[in-house]
Amino acid sequence: MSAAVNPRFLDRWVQTLSEAIGTDEGRLGRWIDFIALAESLRHFRPLRSFALDGRVSLAEKVTFFRDFCAQRLGDRLPEKPESLIVPLMEGNLWEALSTLRDRIEKSFDLRTGQVRVDILSAADLSGEDKKRVLDTVSRFVNGPEFRKDSQGAAGSLTVRPTFLVRPELLAGLEIRIGSRVWDASLSSRLRELERQLLKSA
Repeated sequence: MSAAVNPRFLDRWVQTLSEAIGTDEGRLGRWIDFIALAESLRHFRPLRSFALDGRVSLAEKVTFFRDFCAQRLGDRLPEKPESLIVPLMEGNLWEALSTLRDRIEKSFDLRTGQVRVDILSAADLSGEDKKRVLDTVSRFVNGPEFRKDSQGAAGSLTVRPTFLVRPELLAGLEIRIGSRVWDASLSSRLRELERQLLKSA
């Protein structure tokens, strides 16, 4: 069972990794990949058992985990991976990885004046469609409604998009900005129609 994470420790952990990343998007990508790999190993029992084994020194655990991740990530392994590995192994903080990743991305966006936006579509969008969607989203995030709720820096915000294909949407788009979701997909409309029909039956 993972230990609860002290909020002040988590703040320091986020700060340490954020300082290592700075404003370099490539470094951010490497750290996010590294954290995602660690998250995927969270339920891998042999690794978790090894991490908790009191007969193995912390130095051996760190070396083993770093080498294992280096084999998986190659040159995508970030500099000084021990900044993640040591607290993870010492504190058994596997359950905190998702929160850590989200906070690092938010911190990066705040420092660089960016807003992360997930744009889900049923099929690949053309370059022209992507541009239209990005223009619309950019106008929204720089408009008064979004700015009053966000804690972004002054000045114009840049959209950092992630385009994802989700065939189950059938058609249309779903756009996620933080906790806000705009669902204009066909699957959403069909669900709403089904709800209305069941209500009136």
